[in-house]
Amino acid sequence: MSTSNTLALLLEHAERERDAALAAHGEAQAALARAQSQADDLVQYRASYQQRWIGEAQNGVGIETFQCVHSFAERLSQALGQQGQLIQVLESRWNATRDALQQRELRVASLKKLIERRQSEALQIAQRQDQKLNDEWAARAHRSLTP
Repeated sequence: MSTSNTLALLLEHAERERDAALAAHGEAQAALARAQSQADDLVQYRASYQQRWIGEAQNGVGIETFQCVHSFAERLSQALGQQGQLIQVLESRWNATRDALQQRELRVASLKKLIERRQSEALQIAQRQDQKLNDEWAARAHRSLTP
């Protein structure tokens, strides 16, 4: 197998790996966005829940109702804490996929540059060989014309 074929296969493989890394990065980004949106929804729900119960508490509520409201507010806070932890995990995953994607893109760019360099070298060699042949033909033609 020639070097150019080997490099082409390596480039093809590197591009597939880059495409897979790009897909994984997109999925990680989407998961992070969904988790952040859910956290925002929880914050808004908790705020509206608290507003509603502050208004009702001014009218007077029983101790059991107050305890239920307080317990639910604590569970909402716990859910927000868990969502925050999930967001941290997803941010770490997103960062890891971003780093992997950058590495794959660098590999593809490096292989493309190497292929370009090899093609340029091959072209220079071919041009030198053509020039050498032309010089030889010119020398022969000159010798055959000179008595």
